[in-house]
Amino acid sequence: MAERAALEELVRLQGERVRGLKQQKASAEQIEEEVAKLLKLKAQLGPDEGKQKFVLKTPKGTRDYSPRQMAVREKVFDVIISCFKRHGAEVIDTPVFELKETLTGKYGEDSKLIYDLKDQGGELLSLRYDLTVPFARYLAMNKLTNIKRYHIAKVYRRDNPAMTRGRYREFYQCDFDIAGQFDPMIPDAECLKIMCEILSSLQIGDFLVKVNDRRILDGMFAICGVPDSKFRTICSSVDKLDKVSWEEVKNEMVGEKGLAPEVADRIGDYVQQHGGVSLVEQLLQDPELSQNKQALEGLGDLKLLFEYLILLGIADKISFDLSLARGLDYYTGVIYEAVLLQSPAQAGEEPLGVGSVAAGGRYDGLVGMFDPKGRKVPCVGLSIGVERIFSIVEQRLEALEEKVRTTETQVLVASAQKKLLEERLKLVSELWDAGIKAELLYKKNPKLLNQLQYCEEAGIPLVAIIGEQELKDGVIKLRSVASREELWCERVNPENKAALEAWVRETGIRLVQVNGQRKYGGPPPGWVGSPPPAGSEVFIGRLPQDVYEHQLIPLFQRVGRLYEFRLMMTFSGLNRGFAYARYSSRRGAQAAIATLHNHPLRPSCPLLVCRSTEKCELSVDGLPPALSRRALLLALQPLGPGLQEALLLPSPGPASAQIALLKFSSHRAAAMAKKALVEGRGGGCGGPLVGAKDVLPGILPPPSSIAE
Repeated sequence: MAERAALEELVRLQGERVRGLKQQKASAEQIEEEVAKLLKLKAQLGPDEGKQKFVLKTPKGTRDYSPRQMAVREKVFDVIISCFKRHGAEVIDTPVFELKETLTGKYGEDSKLIYDLKDQGGELLSLRYDLTVPFARYLAMNKLTNIKRYHIAKVYRRDNPAMTRGRYREFYQCDFDIAGQFDPMIPDAECLKIMCEILSSLQIGDFLVKVNDRRILDGMFAICGVPDSKFRTICSSVDKLDKVSWEEVKNEMVGEKGLAPEVADRIGDYVQQHGGVSLVEQLLQDPELSQNKQALEGLGDLKLLFEYLILLGIADKISFDLSLARGLDYYTGVIYEAVLLQSPAQAGEEPLGVGSVAAGGRYDGLVGMFDPKGRKVPCVGLSIGVERIFSIVEQRLEALEEKVRTTETQVLVASAQKKLLEERLKLVSELWDAGIKAELLYKKNPKLLNQLQYCEEAGIPLVAIIGEQELKDGVIKLRSVASREELWCERVNPENKAALEAWVRETGIRLVQVNGQRKYGGPPPGWVGSPPPAGSEVFIGRLPQDVYEHQLIPLFQRVGRLYEFRLMMTFSGLNRGFAYARYSSRRGAQAAIATLHNHPLRPSCPLLVCRSTEKCELSVDGLPPALSRRALLLALQPLGPGLQEALLLPSPGPASAQIALLKFSSHRAAAMAKKALVEGRGGGCGGPLVGAKDVLPGILPPPSSIAE
C-alpha cells in the first residue's frame, strides 16, 4: 500500500513537471521525453481496482448553463414576464410531478413521451409534460372559473432531442392562459397580440403566426371521408406538414394508418391552402365545408378573430393555414403557431432551423375532464418556446462576438494603498445598505491595477477608490472605467446621520422624502391661512454633503418662522449641496440673506444664501463682449438637457460686457444650474462635482452676477 502511495506521488510530481514545461513552451523533444517518463510511471502504477470509473456528463437531452448563457436567458425571461404582467396576468406554480392518471390520455400520440416515475409510496407519478394540463387540474381542484395567469417552469419529455435546434428532454415553458366565459375571440385575439409583442421585442427575426381551428379540421376530415375513430391520428399526420412534404404525409396516412388514397387526396386539396381573411370567406362559400356545422362555427369565429386582429394592428403577421393541426388532443377551437421566416444567415452564422417558437390555442373541455361533475371552464392560451429562442440568441451573440455582462455590479470598492481592507469593508457595507450593487476583491492588499482590470473584464462601470489622502479629506474618488474620468464625492457621515435620527425622535419633527428631496412643512404643524407670498423663499448653497436638517433647520429658524424647508438629496443618502428655505413672510427671507449669507457653517465653508423666485430663468451678467452664442452654448453643455434657450444681450451694466438670459425646462433644472454656476467658487466645501469654472472656463463673472 505504501509503495502505491509513493508511486502515485511520483506520478503527480511528474505530471506537474510536464504541465510546467508546456506553460514555459519548452522544446517538443524535452516535453516528449518527460511525457514518456510519466507514461512509464503510470504503467507501473497499473489500474486502481478500488476506484469506480464514471463519465462526467449531463444526461441526454439536458445541459448546464454558464453565467454568460444565464445572463442571456434572464434578459429573455424579463421581456416575456414584463409582457405577461403588462397584460394583467397573475403568476402561479404547480408541482413538477403529477399523478400519472392526471396526464394520461391528454396528449394523443405524444403520451408515449411522458416520463413515468418509479412507485415510491403507493402513488403512480409522472413528470409534467407541459404546463397546460396541470393548470386545468389546478382550476378544477380549486373550483376556479375565471383567472388570467402566467407560469414559467421546467417540463420533461422522453423525446429524441436535437439540442442544436433547441429541443431538449428538460426545458422551460413560458405559458400565458385566460380561463373564463367571455365573448367570442376577444381573449384569443389578446393571446395572439401577446405572442407578436414578445417575438417583436426579442428581435430574433421576421416571423409569421399560423392560425387554424380544430373545428374546421374536424369538419374537413368529416366531409373528406375520414372515419371518426381516425380523426386524431390523421390530425397528427397533418401536423407534420411543416417538417416534411405532402407526399410523405400522404404515404403515412395511407401506408401506416390505413386511410383510403382518394380520402387522403381530398384532404391534400384543403390542407395545402393558406392565406388571410379572404381564404376564410372563400371557405365559407365552399359547397361542402359550409354545410358542416363544426366547420361553419370555426370559420365564423376565425372571421371575427381577423376583425379584432386588424384593430390590434397585427393582422399582417397572421396567416390562416389549413395544414396547422397541433397534435395535442385537448384543443377544441382556434389553434396557432409562430414560426421564424427563413432568411439568409448573417455573417458568421450557421443556418439554424428551430421550428416553431411559440404556439397555443383554445381548450374548452380540458378542465371538465378533472371536475367530478364535468363542469367546463373555457380556456385559451399560448406558450413561448424559450429554449429555441435561446438557441438563436446565443448563436447570434457568438457570431457577433458580443460581450455579455454576467453581473449587475454598479461599482467596485478599491484601494490605492496597502492596509485599507477595513475601510473597503466599511464602504462596501454602506453601499449595500443603500441598495447599491457593489463588490470588492477578496485580498487584503490588492494592487490597484488588478482591481481596475477586474472592472474592465467584468464590465463594472464605476470604481470607488479609497486612499490615505481621501480618508484624510473625507472623500471618495469615483472613477469611470470606460472614460477614466474621475470626480470626488463626500461620504455619508455616520455621526451626523445618527444625530439627525436622534433629533427627529426628540423633536417629533416630520421629514418627508419626495422626488429627490426631503421636506419639512409646506405647511408646518399649526399653520393657519394661505401660503406665504412670492419672494419669501431663499436658495441655500455651498452645503457640505453630510450636513442634515438637525443643523440647518434650527439655524434658519433663528431669523424667522419657517413655512417649508427642502433639502435636495442623492440616492446614497448625501445631500446635493443645496436647499430651499421658505419663510412665513418676505421679511424672514430678507433676514436670512442678511444674517446667514457667508455664515461659516464649518471652517472655510461659508454658506451661500440668496433670493429664490422659483422661476425657470437665470441671468448671467458681466460676460466678455467677444463671447459668441455658439461658444456660450458649448460651455453650458455640462448643465444638462434642462437648458432650453440661451440669449446674449448687451449688459445694462458695464458697456463692454454682455448678459446671458438662460431659460430652463423647470424650476428644479434652473436651480441645479444656478448651483453649478454659483458654487463653483466654493471649492472644498462639498460643492458640485462640476464647478462653474469647468462650465464657463475663463468667462465666469462674479457670483453676484448670476441671478434668477
